[in-house]
Amino acid sequence: MQVRSCWSVLTKKAKDEEETAQIALAQAAKKVQDLEASLARMNTLLQEYKDKALTAQASLHSMAQTANSRQFILQLQDLVSRVEQDKIQALAAYERNKLGLTQATHQRMKMETMQEKDAQTVKTWERKRDQKEMDALGLTLFNLKA
Repeated sequence: MQVRSCWSVLTKKAKDEEETAQIALAQAAKKVQDLEASLARMNTLLQEYKDKALTAQASLHSMAQTANSRQFILQLQDLVSRVEQDKIQALAAYERNKLGLTQATHQRMKMETMQEKDAQTVKTWERKRDQKEMDALGLTLFNLKA
């Protein structure tokens, strides 16, 4: 009886899947982090532009400049809301990847356990076989003496 090679193959496959899940999780975390940084920059830019628009309103300027300022602020607000939606989607993807990693880790551990169990079964079988051979040899020696 030999250790079955299928468990080592399945364990390797589970490890590969776990590594893939770890990479996907790291990429999702990076995307969330990038979107948060982008959102912070845009919010800062939006606040600065609002402050400039308020300052410009105090001085005399044309209606076209006022309309342009409002239009730009609206576009920035729209962009901020899109980035917030992207961030929500990225967080959902991160959670899915996190769950996938947990499942992949569980599967890897299960395959490693099965591999170890099979190896232990083989060792037990070999011990019993060796014991039977030793008993048979002892019996043969005893019968030869008699």
